[in-house]
Amino acid sequence: MFSEFYINKRSGTYAETIEAFGLGNLLYEILKRNNVQGIKITIEDLGYSYVVKPNRAITNEHIESLSYFQVFKFIKKEVNQTLPTGIPENECFNYPANKAVQDDFKARFAQIEKLKSEDEKKAARKKFNEDKLSEFEKRIDAEYDVYREIQGNINYPNFTSLYENFSANAPRFSSLIKLMLKKYNEPNFLFQKTKKIIPDISSGFNDYIKPIQIYNPNQGKGNNKPKASGFDLSKKSIESDWISETMKISGALSYMVCQYVKVGTSYDLKVFVPEFNQIGLKDAKDILFDFKKYLKSNSPVKLDIINILNFTINFIRHTPGYTGKVRKTLKGFHTVYQKDLGQNKAVANIAFINTPDFVEYNNQDEADEWVEILEQQRNLISNIKEHGDAIQGLQSYRNFLGAIGNSALEYFTDFSYWYGNYLMQQLSKGNNFVRTFKTEHLNKFYKNMDTQELNLSEIIQNEGFKAVAKAIRNSTVSLQYTPKDKRQFEIRYGLAQQLQNKSKSKEDLATFIGEFVGTYNAETGRYKEKNPEKEKIRANVKDEELAQFY
Repeated sequence: MFSEFYINKRSGTYAETIEAFGLGNLLYEILKRNNVQGIKITIEDLGYSYVVKPNRAITNEHIESLSYFQVFKFIKKEVNQTLPTGIPENECFNYPANKAVQDDFKARFAQIEKLKSEDEKKAARKKFNEDKLSEFEKRIDAEYDVYREIQGNINYPNFTSLYENFSANAPRFSSLIKLMLKKYNEPNFLFQKTKKIIPDISSGFNDYIKPIQIYNPNQGKGNNKPKASGFDLSKKSIESDWISETMKISGALSYMVCQYVKVGTSYDLKVFVPEFNQIGLKDAKDILFDFKKYLKSNSPVKLDIINILNFTINFIRHTPGYTGKVRKTLKGFHTVYQKDLGQNKAVANIAFINTPDFVEYNNQDEADEWVEILEQQRNLISNIKEHGDAIQGLQSYRNFLGAIGNSALEYFTDFSYWYGNYLMQQLSKGNNFVRTFKTEHLNKFYKNMDTQELNLSEIIQNEGFKAVAKAIRNSTVSLQYTPKDKRQFEIRYGLAQQLQNKSKSKEDLATFIGEFVGTYNAETGRYKEKNPEKEKIRANVKDEELAQFY
């Protein structure tokens, strides 16, 4: 009887994460084919390992009753390729057919971008997105982004070799499954050649498999030793057992995201795998499925930001009744950046992006509010054009999402200073695509970033602080959204940069704000004197408000 299964963490990457999800897929399929009702598979991160638990124990009878099924779906690489015996066309991943649909959408989008009228473009893009969304999981497989990479010349032989381990040994299928479950169930399991355990296994059975980079990002020549081993390229790559690599393929197809990043004339690849503290297999699959519907190519840093925001939004939507910090369940994303080298791709960066620590709610109304806030942030980030120093601003925002406490506040402050200048520059050029922060959203951010050292809630609720902030806004962004012929005052360009410089010292900041408020009030007073008939004129910052600010 099998009730708990363990995958020890060894690589420090997502390799064991997808292995755990792959094992979860297998356990679910075993119970489903035995007509077990109410199946629930839970995957929990114990720190040193993952534990995968079905809510019903798997018995020897469950295993012995199994007839052959695909542990992972076959990938049809070529149009005229012959499928494995007994596998119909609708039970495999058809790469040529899916690629043809994707190519058609690319051609349609290219035609839309040639339209001269912006209104026509907007309407055509909306219709295009609706059509593409309607084809998701009909003519477009949710797994397409992953098996597009698997079917490549480097990865496909590994895939077919593992697939044939099962298809060529259909009569011994239950024995193979029992061996797989023993590996993850028995603490002292020692891997032996399968021939010793299943004597009548086919002669072509592959016990050891060369690890493929897409499932094992830390594997490859030069990566498996702490020091380089000279120029001897004849040394064999390290190998892995067929059970682990089979489960990684299954997990990758279900729980991995592969997105292209355009760099010059070529495309690099960025891989994302979500990491949970504890999650039900179905919940994880539903979240990822919905997330994949809206994938868009982007620059590397923006891709990280938008993906973590979108995944957090999807987590909130798909877990009604959940309360507390999102990070206590959804930890974040493993990410791997692969550089295009022409014939192959090489791992250039392995990282982890944390879920925002400040997203916390106690009821459904607060959860809905966070969805609105995160969507607004996503739209704001999406409209940033990566020119000049934009990469610095975006890196600050990405760091803000993953940081905790004071460091999160510092990163967000750095981003805010940069974005203030960026916003003013874009508006002065007439680029109205840029977005502004909503005050109520900023308040929510700051309230959730309170620390023992700094009570931000007290600051942002202070009437003096609000009055000074409003005066700054009235002197900058609000004026830029006002038509030139209706502006009552001159725009204060460079104010964000001045604030950043002066905020390094309390005394300098206090002096600067005092001078700013003095100038602001004087300008307002002069305008009132010259235009006594005007009713709507900005309010002064009162002395008592300035005192409260100090």
